Amino acid sequence: MGYNMKKLKQTISIENSCNLIGKAKDVFSPIKETITNSLDAIAHRQKLKTNFNPKLTLSIYYKTIKDLFDNEIYLLDFIEIEDNGIGFTKENWERFQKLAETTRGFNNQGTGKIQMFCRFNEVSIDSTFIEDNKWYKLNARLKKTSEYEDRLEEISKQSDTKTIIKMSDFSGDDKECEYFINYLANIDNLKRDILKRFLLRLWIGNTNNTLNLELKTYLDKIEQTSFIYIKDNIPTPDKNENILINTEQAQIINPKKDKGKLQIEWIQTEPKYEIIIQRFKLPSSEIDENGVYICSKDIVVESFKFPGIKRKDANFSGFRYLTCIRGDIFNDPIYVSHTVDKFNFPNKKNIESDIANGNSDLYNQENKYIFWDEIKEKIGQGLSKVYSDIEIIKEERDRDIEKLAIQYGISLDDAEISNIAINDTEEEATVKLFETQAKRFAKENIEIQKTYSEIKELETRKLDPTSEHYRKKFSELSNKLFEKIPQQNKNELTRYIIRRDIVVELLKLTRDKNLEIQKEWAIKKAEGEKIRQDNEGIIHDLIFKRRMKGLPNDLWVLNEEFVHFDCYSDTALENLVINGEKLLMDNIDIEKALSDVGISKDTYTLQRPDIFIFPEEGKCILVELKSPDADLSQFTTQNYKYARLIANYSRKPRHFTQFFGFLIGENIDKVSILPEWRKVPYGNYRINPSTPITTIDDIEATIANIYQEIIPISELAKRAEIRNRSFAEKIGITSYDIEKQKKIDKANQ
Repeated sequence: MGYNMKKLKQTISIENSCNLIGKAKDVFSPIKETITNSLDAIAHRQKLKTNFNPKLTLSIYYKTIKDLFDNEIYLLDFIEIEDNGIGFTKENWERFQKLAETTRGFNNQGTGKIQMFCRFNEVSIDSTFIEDNKWYKLNARLKKTSEYEDRLEEISKQSDTKTIIKMSDFSGDDKECEYFINYLANIDNLKRDILKRFLLRLWIGNTNNTLNLELKTYLDKIEQTSFIYIKDNIPTPDKNENILINTEQAQIINPKKDKGKLQIEWIQTEPKYEIIIQRFKLPSSEIDENGVYICSKDIVVESFKFPGIKRKDANFSGFRYLTCIRGDIFNDPIYVSHTVDKFNFPNKKNIESDIANGNSDLYNQENKYIFWDEIKEKIGQGLSKVYSDIEIIKEERDRDIEKLAIQYGISLDDAEISNIAINDTEEEATVKLFETQAKRFAKENIEIQKTYSEIKELETRKLDPTSEHYRKKFSELSNKLFEKIPQQNKNELTRYIIRRDIVVELLKLTRDKNLEIQKEWAIKKAEGEKIRQDNEGIIHDLIFKRRMKGLPNDLWVLNEEFVHFDCYSDTALENLVINGEKLLMDNIDIEKALSDVGISKDTYTLQRPDIFIFPEEGKCILVELKSPDADLSQFTTQNYKYARLIANYSRKPRHFTQFFGFLIGENIDKVSILPEWRKVPYGNYRINPSTPITTIDDIEATIANIYQEIIPISELAKRAEIRNRSFAEKIGITSYDIEKQKKIDKANQ
């Protein structure tokens, strides 16, 4: 009885589905998907109150071939997963043939099966099952080309259900093949991968029932190794923590548009969702890395960043930790990606932006959101409790925060109360440190200012500038006022000055290409290696880290006031947001706008202004940074062109009337530089005091003006050094104070 070949009836081929959905990064994903399906089938059968002992077997078959030199090498032959779950009933088989099927009982979108075909060209199914009190057998073979053959027949009564999924004709690359070959060399590698992804499901499966998972490897059809997970050898959690996640609704406070933006307030609503964090403590021999994972249907989907464990392979007194996070919200298919390797929860800022910009789909105040922002924060709080018993993690985290605080001149007292979560990244921790410091400064400064003002009001009026003792009395009053500043504040100010000194030194080293990384680049280039020497990037990140907004930055090297303004680093014009609204007009054709001011798309990608600063209404500062090798005379029109684009295409026409442009590098070709760029008599830089900015039309009316400077890095460093020294002198901090603080900080490290 042969099979009749037919074409699979679906609107998109399996091969195209693989291209559409994409191959998951996890090489293990075909096995993960197939085992997940088997576990679901077992759970489905258990739900029907059928009395049976759940069994699942993963068998990996290898074959031996000989290469051109007659050496034996091993290749992956095929993989089989066998279970005694509900089986491929008629309904299940019909569903399997459809892409993105959403009717499956265990919240599965049906796209996971495509992962099998992303790495195997053929999948076969042999399933024995019972339906309407009759026994059936399904045999099917599917190919990536969408060809398939199947046969369903009624059979005599069987002792148990059985389904075997076989994945063959491996299509992965050599590296992926080697991944599976490692299991033949050592089955412990397979056990580790199973534990990493299925430990939670295995433990839950054995809490109320027995669920056995057997692992086998074969070479040329001969069994090599085997291992079986049973209730007695499946680890149990050693720590548990339950947390609640809120749902939120957007309430429009001001239904009328205020300057094009809606005012939103978020209100917590019911229901609240429970998340369970469970930590497993495993001997280091059983698992090769620590990890925290979010699970869907109790199976690992996505790794959760956990800086508390610096190195994944860290060993804690002979143990490692695998932590699983589960909950109903993670089982909802709308939040799970098609590749089943990440979650897609909304971000609050993105929703706020959409609502504020008039997305009518989001006006409905009945919409309830579960935000990733809160999930991440609550999980962080839960992990802090779960890992509170691992002292070394807390100690290392405290040391990292202390180093950050010292680096940015923030007191250790502020660091202690900054509410930095154990899973916060370095960037997030830095922001919280600055926020904590700012809040304390605000509170203390009110009290200090009150005392300061009282003394100043009483004593200053007694000074007589014409008196021969004026300078002495002035100095005495300054010292008296300085003494009113708490010692802690003085220490922080001293650290701040030290940090600024380091910034100045880095500017000088970068200019002279004396940083270690720059020397390394030079050596590699001299040896003929193709390498990009990103000297401009170093200067950029030194002053204001790329793709960042606001603090922290070191824009004080240009002007002390710049650090207080709204600012962006390495951000596309169309993504700039000022006072809650986008800088440029809606639906702008950015390529046309660029063309209107003489900028090509490629130039925009490579040479848009590095830094944007918005000091006040109607003013904009543009900063362009260049490598010390670059000839600045070749870039003198760059800031002007972008200023003209902003003046003409900003959200409020003709809103920006005054621009300031800074072009920073080191070399200037004096022959090529245009005469309007005048060298100042009192410094080593050039200015172009006024250039009109005109409309982009036939009238070319003047609507704004730009003042520009060309500043060599050496001049910038010189200015910053003088500025920092003057700042120290004004607040009474001496070189002795600085050296003393350096010694204290060094001793504390």
